[in-house]
Amino acid sequence: MNQINRQAKGDFESLKYYGQPDPLGLRQLKEAWDSRELLLSFFQRDLLIRYRQVFIGVLWVLVQPILGTLIFLLLFYFMGARKLSQSDATVFWQDASVILLGILMWQLVNNSLRDATGSLVNYRHVITKIYFPRMLLPLSSLLCALFDLAVGGVLLVPLAAWLGHSFHWQTCWAAFAAVLWLSAFCFGAILWLSSLNAQYRDVGYILPFLMQIGMFLSPVVYGFDRVENSLSKFWQIVYCANPVASCIGLARWGVLGSPLPPVLGLMLAGLITIVLVVSSLIWFQRSNQWMADRI
Repeated sequence: MNQINRQAKGDFESLKYYGQPDPLGLRQLKEAWDSRELLLSFFQRDLLIRYRQVFIGVLWVLVQPILGTLIFLLLFYFMGARKLSQSDATVFWQDASVILLGILMWQLVNNSLRDATGSLVNYRHVITKIYFPRMLLPLSSLLCALFDLAVGGVLLVPLAAWLGHSFHWQTCWAAFAAVLWLSAFCFGAILWLSSLNAQYRDVGYILPFLMQIGMFLSPVVYGFDRVENSLSKFWQIVYCANPVASCIGLARWGVLGSPLPPVLGLMLAGLITIVLVVSSLIWFQRSNQWMADRI
């Protein structure tokens, strides 16, 4: 018996993989694209679960940013940050549009990371039984967050038009690029977080605290002009190295005509995003080897 076990162990150790090497984990993307119908099914299921037995349904996507914008406006205007007597209605609505856009962009980050972190654990009964591209589960959460952003944009576009902002190709390019950029950042983050949470449940407990810190480190409820007035040029670049801050600043520049963040800061944020996405693909591919056993 021992001889048979040693022989079986030797045969197992002699097994080699003769397929094409995939050091960057790009094959996962092809598998996800080939399984896009399954991804659509996960996306539809997540939406149905989210809004099932909800009285106003998808309208909650509009109510949440509206309430958030009103709360921060009340804090700014009625607690001393700004005074109504020193501002007219146009300035008030400009502040509202700045805050609304920041909240919409931040909700993309917050909702995608929050829902995707536990996506693999929530489907562990499926992961341990059948094989399918595990990347589809966190991707479904990202698609749901993008859906919320698209619905929330229904509020922002007429508000910006009412304030007299004229839309042209530069505006559309900047807003679209900012959303794609932020989506890429979220994609890299959710691959890391979901796979780590599959092995270490502590990630799910730490994430809300990290999201609170991230909101304060990003210009969600204030414009970049306040950053320019408060920080030196060097610290402005360091501040904009945060991809979330750069994406929000780029979107506000394109849609609302706000100041553009420093170009060097945008370049650093782009580099960080690329490193995050590449490293997440490599890590997620390696985690697939043990995920079904440790989840």
